[in-house]
Order: sequence, then structure tokens, then C-alpha cells
Amino acid sequence: MKHVLVLGAGRVAGPCVQYLLRDPEVSVTVVDLNGDNFDRVLKGNPRGRGLVRDVATELPAILVEVEPDIVINLLPAALMAPAAAACVEAGIHYVNPSYIKDDMRALDGKAKEKGLVLLCELGLDPGIDHMSAAKTIHEIHQGGGKIRSFHSWCGALPAREANDNPLGYKLSWAPSGLIGASKREARILQDGQVVIWPDGETFRKASLIEIAGCGWFEQYANADSLPYIEHYGMPEVKTVYRGTLRFPGWSEMICAMQDLHLFDLDERDFRGLTFAGLTGQLVGAAAGDDVDEALRKFLGLAPYSSVYMKLRWLGLLDERPIPMEKGSLRDVVSFLYGEKLVFAPGERDLVVMEHRYVIEKADGSVVERRSTLVDYGIPDGDTSIARTTGIPPAIGALLILRGGFNVPGVHAPVLPEVYEPALKLLEEEGVRFIESERPLA
Repeated sequence: MKHVLVLGAGRVAGPCVQYLLRDPEVSVTVVDLNGDNFDRVLKGNPRGRGLVRDVATELPAILVEVEPDIVINLLPAALMAPAAAACVEAGIHYVNPSYIKDDMRALDGKAKEKGLVLLCELGLDPGIDHMSAAKTIHEIHQGGGKIRSFHSWCGALPAREANDNPLGYKLSWAPSGLIGASKREARILQDGQVVIWPDGETFRKASLIEIAGCGWFEQYANADSLPYIEHYGMPEVKTVYRGTLRFPGWSEMICAMQDLHLFDLDERDFRGLTFAGLTGQLVGAAAGDDVDEALRKFLGLAPYSSVYMKLRWLGLLDERPIPMEKGSLRDVVSFLYGEKLVFAPGERDLVVMEHRYVIEKADGSVVERRSTLVDYGIPDGDTSIARTTGIPPAIGALLILRGGFNVPGVHAPVLPEVYEPALKLLEEEGVRFIESERPLA
């Protein structure tokens, strides 16, 4: 019997744990500060148990108590490297779905010394995107081709029939992550030149894109695309662009919220303030001024502007008290997102991912290849984002436990020993890419 310790019982833990427990030779302990989610995650399986503990302060003791063969960390990104460090000290393999930052990369040497695998960036994005792209690029190079350009987009959205609010978005993950991405720097490679858009400027460079069979979306560059030149092994590439998909109108609204400084982190005193009163402060409205008019004037919007109507719908002009005494403007936005951008019972979410490669083949011809993933959540069941984020780390953990991947060190899933079996297993879960190709020259 192999024992897996899963840190966190949040949205993605259910699909992860249930996939692990399909193997009759695996048992699972789930640790979380809140035990209310254990029944949903474990579903009464006798090989699963829940443990109420604070991972942030008690992980070394938890590792001694549980004695796992491997740890899967599904907690927020800030807890990834500290948990991995504790696992390395305890001599335990480790998997997570979050990005490899410098603090995680610093564990590589010690993990290799101890013969431990730290398999990271194994979720949806990052994760499934890495595996699909690395596999395709490897095949192109094996056939003598070269990558001229690589574009990749991913979006976690409400299905179109559930897209029934003015913002065109519903939360299938934490509001804090969505808000944090609204100020993120973006870096791309365009025709051999590095282009940098700081502090959320990427939303001002948005454009429309059509995904075959899914319709039109808005897209904007997401985070730093440059490391993928090395990660995917394509030194010849001249353009690299990784982006996010949203329904049209999202970027214009985010730009207005940026102009209002609604993503700032400085602590403020909200005592005695309504949402409209706060908005009045942000736009410099004097006592007795019409805050609606002051907001429109500040942003340069007409009364019929869709951005103005969206901000009003979100609640920024409500004459009701802000439900916190102190906090940041981000906290206010997080509250409103959590209140308004909610899936109703029976609604589905949608995950769309597409890679586009411009390839110069060995015979000199040039083609565009597209790999497209479209996946829907299960009404009143697991969301697509939970399945596509939770199942990959479970697959990675089982791969390590069964000896299918035993290369020590810190890794993203861009090695054939990981992506070949993982993509096949994901296809068995209905998570598969559709491939197409068309000539360009």
C-alpha cells in the first residue's frame, strides 16, 4: 500500500483524491485547516481520511505523523516552496500544480542529492499546456521541422449557456488569483524582439481570436512567455506568446478598474463608507456631487457605456456599507467578485486551450498546426477547472510511485517520461486535444 498526503481540500482536491483512490493499492490523507470539505473530497472511501491541521506551521510534524510516500500540494502558491523544502528535509517525493519560482528551483540540488523527485507545474495551466506543447514540438523537431512561431492561449470560463452576467465571467477559482492577474507584467517575443507590458498594460493590447467550434474570444498576453523557449526546446523560434482567453469586453473593464486603482494593495480604513462613497473618494468627488456622474467623467465614459454599466452592476455605486473595517481595494473587489460572479446550481464551466505553431518543414513548406482542447464541467458535479487542474498531479504522483518517472530534482512536465503517459491517461478521462493543420506557403 502506497500512501499519498494531499495538502488542501479546496476546489481541485476532489478530482485529485478520487483519481488516486481508484488504485486499490493507494491510501490518501487530506490535510486542511477546515474539515468541512473532507466528505466532499473523500466521499466515504475507507482508504481516505481527513486531518485538520495548519500546514503553514505544522507540516514537518504532519509528515512524521502521516509518513507519506509522496505529497501533493494543492494549497496557494505561497505555500509551495516551503512545503517542498519540508518534504526534501523529510526525504519525501513531492508534486504540485504551481509555477516553479526561484525558491522552488533552489531545492533542485538537495533533491538530487537525496534522490527525490519534485514534479511541479502539473495542473491545467501550467501543466496540460506544457505537456501538449512539449510533445508536439519534440515531434516537429524529430521530423526535421523548425518552429517559426508559437502561440498558446487558455481560458477558464462559464459555458456559453451559463454566461448570463454583464461581466461575462464566473469564478471557478479563487478571486485573489483573478485579481492578482489584473496587474501582472507580461513579456513576449515578437519577431525576435522582447516586448514587455508592465503592471497590467497587457489588457490595453487585447484583441479578438476565433477558436474553431467555440466562437470568438478576447485574448491578452499572460505573464512571462520567454522561459518557454528553453523549457520547450525551441531555440530557433522568433515569436512566442502565451495568452489568456475571456469573453469580449473583459479587458476594457479591467483597464477602467486599473484607472480607479481598484487592484492596489495599500491598507485603507473603510469604516463608515459605502461602496458608492469609496468610489466617490477614488474619483475625487466632492460632498454632494453625483458619484455616478463623477465616475463617468473620471473615466471618460458616456451614460450608455457598457463599462460604466458593468461597474454599476458589480456594486461599486451601491449605497450599502462596505462589510469590512480595514483592508485594501483588492479586498473590496474580491468581495464583490465573490458575491456576483457565482455559478448557479446545474451550470457548467468551460476550459478552452489552443496552441498554434507556424512550422517550417524539412521540405521547405510552411504550415500552421493547431492543437485545441475544449472541456466542460459536469452539472452539479466537478468543474472542468477542478478536473483539469486536480487530475494531472494525481497522475504525476502515481507515475512516481509506480517507478514510471524517477529522475531526481525539480521538474516541469516537459520530459517524454512524464507527458507521454500523462496525456494518454488524460485522454481516458475525456481531456484530449484536436489537431489540425493548414498550409501557409
